Amino acid sequence: MSTDERRRHPRVRLDGRVGGQATVSAPFKVVSLSEEGAAIEMSIPLAVGARCELRLNLEAIVDVRTSVLNVKTPEQPGAPYVLGVQFQPLPAVDRALLEAFLKRERGESQ
Repeated sequence: MSTDERRRHPRVRLDGRVGGQATVSAPFKVVSLSEEGAAIEMSIPLAVGARCELRLNLEAIVDVRTSVLNVKTPEQPGAPYVLGVQFQPLPAVDRALLEAFLKRERGESQ
């Protein structure tokens, strides 16, 4: 008995005529951060031009929408990919949290 025959509802072959978007939840580490974007390390690459959402823990949670600008392939097996991402415009509250965090990290007075 084939796998298809065991299904309650048979699948319909579409041969790629229908597409969509996959949402992937994967851990990452921030290598560097600015007001406009970041470099992040991930175990999986994302395509250049892909849009993704990052949840940053900057002593407060800031969710940012980004676009992948570049991807650096690991030089050694098992090493992470490094992705350069550009932030989409942030709501004023999130922008203020990001800017305050960066000022603290840079040692600038408030």
